[in-house]
Amino acid sequence: MFEPTIKFREVTRSTNQDMKDLIERNKLTNNELPELYTLVAGFQEAGRGQGSNRWFSDAGENILATIYFRPPISAAEQFRFNQFFSISIRQFLLKYVPEVEIKWSNDIYVEGKKIAGILIEHSVCGERLSHTIAGIGLNVNQADFPPALPNPVSLFQLTGKRYDVKTLAREIVTKCAENYEKLQKKQFEELDEEYLGCLYRKDVFASYLINNQIVCAKITGTDRYGRLLLVDRDGNAYCCCLKEIVFQ
Repeated sequence: MFEPTIKFREVTRSTNQDMKDLIERNKLTNNELPELYTLVAGFQEAGRGQGSNRWFSDAGENILATIYFRPPISAAEQFRFNQFFSISIRQFLLKYVPEVEIKWSNDIYVEGKKIAGILIEHSVCGERLSHTIAGIGLNVNQADFPPALPNPVSLFQLTGKRYDVKTLAREIVTKCAENYEKLQKKQFEELDEEYLGCLYRKDVFASYLINNQIVCAKITGTDRYGRLLLVDRDGNAYCCCLKEIVFQ
């Protein structure tokens, strides 16, 4: 039976930064963290999402965690990790709510609202990934959110139930452990199929801001590098990196 190594902290600045600091300290003594070593915080003073985005969370109400991996894949294949990790979070959530979707590249949506954000940071050595840290912020018991946030939702709002955050964090790590073999064995076709099968807005025409123009297009998939593929009503194709497209 898999027993995850999980360390809980009441307050920290950032679980991702704490994990980076821990990795650096261990290098000085030639100690390697076990895979799926996890840090969980009750509150982050400087939690962040993609780019310069902040992650807002009331103290003790939500999952704020970072998990350590050494994925045996090349740097060119790093999007496969994003697929594996977002799929794992989705599968965990399906135990509690239906119709969970992945919004490219790896936000988690329920009923068109964001329940979780993922921040993945890779360390590259030559052509390989030396290690990866995956941060997850998942709304669990929070009932109210700052009005500036566009579309948040929590498990409590969806189900009317409150949950033990530490128990759910252990369940997430266990689910990641169950799925990790797919990445280790490079079962990329299986990852593609599951990722695309639950991709938010796939095959649905919607509005996007692409190259400073509003475009009505539908998502058709992703390429091997994780770029989003779309086609508009006139058949024009688009291939977008993360900062090249905005969902409207």
